[in-house]
Amino acid sequence: MKTLCKNDTQRAHLLKLVRAIRAKDLNGTEAWSTFSAPEATKSIIRKKVLWRTLTFTAEEIKTYRELRAAVQKTLFNNCAGCCAYCRRPVGHYGWAWHIEHVLPKSKYPSLAFKLSNLTVGCVHCNQWKGVRVDGSVKNKTLPIVNPSEKGFNYSDHLSYVQVSTESLCFAKYAHFSPEGEKTYTSLSFSELERSLAINSMHPPSAALHERIDRAIGAGLSKSEGQDLVDLMAELKHHIYRIP
Repeated sequence: MKTLCKNDTQRAHLLKLVRAIRAKDLNGTEAWSTFSAPEATKSIIRKKVLWRTLTFTAEEIKTYRELRAAVQKTLFNNCAGCCAYCRRPVGHYGWAWHIEHVLPKSKYPSLAFKLSNLTVGCVHCNQWKGVRVDGSVKNKTLPIVNPSEKGFNYSDHLSYVQVSTESLCFAKYAHFSPEGEKTYTSLSFSELERSLAINSMHPPSAALHERIDRAIGAGLSKSEGQDLVDLMAELKHHIYRIP
């Protein structure tokens, strides 16, 4: 990410968080939360006990906000406005999305601010990857597709086709590799297929889906929001599994 810094001052501000990780004052998740939602004073709670209190200047807060916007723009352009995993469009005219750590920052904190480890992840894929994939990552190898891998070609693993009419919309994924199949199952692509069809035929379901995704997105933005994320994800999962 330091390549996106405008000057030495911004690089020094970013380095403050990197050094906090190295000193173990912050773990990868805490450092990223601090970067994503910067405040003058950041209290780190671990096991319901105050672990550290860090302070940041107005200039540092400004840097983190500007740098986060630059990262979002860079990743969005690199992914052509689509989620790196499901390939659905994201942004103002698509689904909500987050900056996604390909190798989890919780396991590899040294990669938390490496641009090469960041990509676009829609709320759906981001959440399910965190629950079903990140905890089992070993030796920096993902069981699902790795969009940051050198020479990665999505079509070697998966394809995504969407057909729409005035009143109906259907989508279907096909997988061509073990990683593609694991991506399909772990990230619940079958739920995406089902929800898209239901939403196109039943507008109230689409509205509910959007509200749940917003709640999940809010939870993903906070290091302490995982309980909310898990609850909302299970709710959405059950809604779209109703016969």
